[in-house]
Amino acid sequence: MSDSPDTDDRHHGGIQVIARAGRIMRALSAHSHLSGMSLAAIATEVDLPRSTVQRIINALVAENIVEPAGPTGFRMGPALGQMLYTTQSDVVPVLKPHVQQLSMKLQETVCLARLQMQKLHVVDAVIGEQVLRVVPQLGITPPLLITAAGKVLLARLDEASLQAWALQELQESPQQAADLWRSLDVVRKKGYAMEKDQVIPGISELSIAINTYRGAYAMIVLAPTVRMQAQRETFKQELLSLRASLEKLLNSPTAEH
Repeated sequence: MSDSPDTDDRHHGGIQVIARAGRIMRALSAHSHLSGMSLAAIATEVDLPRSTVQRIINALVAENIVEPAGPTGFRMGPALGQMLYTTQSDVVPVLKPHVQQLSMKLQETVCLARLQMQKLHVVDAVIGEQVLRVVPQLGITPPLLITAAGKVLLARLDEASLQAWALQELQESPQQAADLWRSLDVVRKKGYAMEKDQVIPGISELSIAINTYRGAYAMIVLAPTVRMQAQRETFKQELLSLRASLEKLLNSPTAEH
């Protein structure tokens, strides 16, 4: 027996609601600042009536997929992350083989890091096969602004999140804030950051940020400064090329620089 017209209409309506919820969730993910997005901003972003957005948001909040943020905003909630965790869809195992291949190709130490609680944390490292090689200290949390990895991750934050970070972490004058914004603009335009002898004398790092479905990660090449200076262009090109392929793989468009 074929479905009745009413059944077809309900089926089509259900699919439409799912598609609209997906658009709203993608909008919230793309604007993941601390204050969230207002209903009006979401409605404009996804081109839907505000009343429709309100109904879908209410349903998503009830399931903890979306949560309130500030007095009028909304952002992605904890339920989606919990589902990803329980299905073991962590991005680190996906990136691990690429970290290993890059380390082998460059014969240098390559690390993966991300921001956690506003600090830089190394989550994976492959040690380069050199007589004089860099072995990173896991667990240390150097100030973000003296590390290349910290800078590329800060440069990927949206304006509201960056302002919130600066307000919380820096006791800065207006001039210091202006200097920070200018330095991060340079990182965005170049697509990478490099620091020499800042954390450990004699050690340099070159880093790029990779957007993934689990947020931004920094991939870092660590090397003695003398080798970094000699191989900087090679390291940079390898990192930029790898980022382009990884962001395509992870379904996250490469940012323009």
